[in-house]
Amino acid sequence: MSNTINLTTEDIMTPCYHEMTGESYLDVSEHAIVYVARGSMEVLVDGVKKTMIKEKECVFVRKDHRTMLVQRPSDDVGYHLSIVLFFPRNILFDFYKTLREDDLPKKKMGKRQSITAIPASPKVSSLFDSFKPYYEAGVRPDSDWLTIKVFEAVKLVLQNDENAYASLFDFTARWRIDIIDFMEKNYMYDLSIEQIAHYTGRSLASFKRDFKKISNLSPRAWLIRRRLYAAHYMLLSTEKNVKQVMAEVGFKNFSHFSKAYREHFGFTPTETRIQNRDAEVIRKSLI
Repeated sequence: MSNTINLTTEDIMTPCYHEMTGESYLDVSEHAIVYVARGSMEVLVDGVKKTMIKEKECVFVRKDHRTMLVQRPSDDVGYHLSIVLFFPRNILFDFYKTLREDDLPKKKMGKRQSITAIPASPKVSSLFDSFKPYYEAGVRPDSDWLTIKVFEAVKLVLQNDENAYASLFDFTARWRIDIIDFMEKNYMYDLSIEQIAHYTGRSLASFKRDFKKISNLSPRAWLIRRRLYAAHYMLLSTEKNVKQVMAEVGFKNFSHFSKAYREHFGFTPTETRIQNRDAEVIRKSLI
């Protein structure tokens, strides 16, 4: 039996206690570090298991809107306890200001992994043990103290994996995420333009400005066109029905999908599917 809860960035630090296996969906509009004090935890991205965290271990979770945590109780104590610590953008800005040019890795880009395991160590235990008096008393730490702890956690992540610079500081020109690359990988998801801007490390204004440099379309028009071409390809190359295709490429409303498709291609999705079947029948008859 599971108990599904949503973890959001509203509180920078969130303890999670479960006496049964529980599922938590992370609203990771910000990066986070997840530590397991008791029990174990599976981390899934896009529904695929990425890693298992054991007691006293933690993982860095890159901001991603499709992450699920499955908390499993410890056999010894009969419960699960973990701590999620988010990295708010404003605190990352402040941390970045403390870095000197010599502190930064020489390479311009790094591999952006959704999940990065951080092995158990005295540094990890010391950081998260300091939260214990607060969550046991049900008291929220003050903002200044939390900022210090986020700084400690950021240092821990960077010391563990130099590639994390590219994820944590994607608001800088050095590691800014390529817009089209991100949209190609995520066009099918229900993301607002504001969210896309945020995920690519930009303000809405800078996102729109950068997008104008690479496309004559608006971001929304680009997404619709990309979904239409994906739908057209699937209708010609798969046996999925029209509504399945519509959903998989990111359209929510059938009439809107059908109208947009017809305006762009000159015929409806259903007509495309019929034409494809007729062409396949003819092809097979000639073999």
